[in-house]
Amino acid sequence: MIYVTVKQKRNDKQLKWEDFLFNEDPKIPKIHYDETGTITRKLFGPSKEMLKSVNVPGMIALLKGFNTKYSSLFEKNKEELYDHFKIPKKTGGFRPIDAPKDELQTALRELVFILSEKFGLLYHTAAFAYVKGRCITDAVKKHQINESNWILKTDFSGFFPSTTLDFAMSMMSMLWPVSEICKTKAGEDELRKALSLGFLNNSLPQGTVLSPMLTNLIMIPIDYTLFNEFAHRRFVYTRYADDIHISCVQSFDMDEVVQMIKEALEIFHAPYEIKKEKTHYGSRKGRNKILGLSLNAENNITVG
Repeated sequence: MIYVTVKQKRNDKQLKWEDFLFNEDPKIPKIHYDETGTITRKLFGPSKEMLKSVNVPGMIALLKGFNTKYSSLFEKNKEELYDHFKIPKKTGGFRPIDAPKDELQTALRELVFILSEKFGLLYHTAAFAYVKGRCITDAVKKHQINESNWILKTDFSGFFPSTTLDFAMSMMSMLWPVSEICKTKAGEDELRKALSLGFLNNSLPQGTVLSPMLTNLIMIPIDYTLFNEFAHRRFVYTRYADDIHISCVQSFDMDEVVQMIKEALEIFHAPYEIKKEKTHYGSRKGRNKILGLSLNAENNITVG
């Protein structure tokens, strides 16, 4: 099973390439056109046309070249490649930050370029954090457009620290065209080595240019599963990093929705747990913040 993500196109009468590539599911409502939006489809395997469009040996060579270029970094003590400090959280306490030093930051920027520009990896359309051209307000607007009256919000415990290299590899291996790289041991080894440069003590550090992008990539299968499941029920699903918001015009069973999220995490053996104390459900008529903003009783976005 692979997940293919492409940029969203305007709906028109002219057939597009993705119309031939994907089998559209009529049960899933059309997404409002969004210049930053994407379309993700789950396929049993790549078509012949898809295979012809990629140069797998070339992609593996890119990763091998990256690993060779920065071979000295792999030999150094990882702790010494970072500056470590803490910043205060809005909710209290402190958040540890591991900021890579210049030589590591340069390497990780190049890896981001390879993954995004050379391999064409994108984010699921439900993801709004760490995406160029998107912000908190854009996420809230999705719920506003739906005129949702009831909203559930929750998040994961230790989103970045819980993300391991093994989990990242298992999810990346399902993303086209990286899925083709991982079909060979040589390709899988080069990808694992390259990604390992962005991990510290087998978890994603908060402070690198790679970590935010990587979380959006590895969440694609989970985002796809939840987005489609909720779309069938006429719910709206958005994710801003580890902040998840699900809304609907009508009231719904909070526990049932939370269980659906947990089951999606279990399907992919995700190392994330929902914060029970951060899970809230309420209507627009009450005090219901979405990412610091309010969608009020009149369906207007305000700062509260």
